[in-house]
Amino acid sequence: MNTKNSIVTYALVGLAAGTVAWLLLGTKEGRKQLDRASDGIRELSKSIRKNTKDGLHKASKLVDRASKEIDDLRTEAKSKSQSAISKADRLAKEGISKASNAVKTATRRAEEEI
Repeated sequence: MNTKNSIVTYALVGLAAGTVAWLLLGTKEGRKQLDRASDGIRELSKSIRKNTKDGLHKASKLVDRASKEIDDLRTEAKSKSQSAISKADRLAKEGISKASNAVKTATRRAEEEI
């Protein structure tokens, strides 16, 4: 019984597909509709390609701009870090010099008192 139902189902699907094909290709109006559908699909494909190309171009510009900004930030950070290191080095040397002078002064006072 199951096999008979399957055969009938396939037969009905085949009949429907044949009817649709005849309506689309067998009549002048059907061919015109098919041509219009083909034209629509071609236009849609063309539009998608164009939009994709435009989108890739815009994305490329954004990537270039972001890359430039990152390079600028990296350069600025490097410059500021070198400046901070120089300032810290200068302050450390000044601190060492002051400490050395304080030690010398304290040593001299201690020697004077002895």
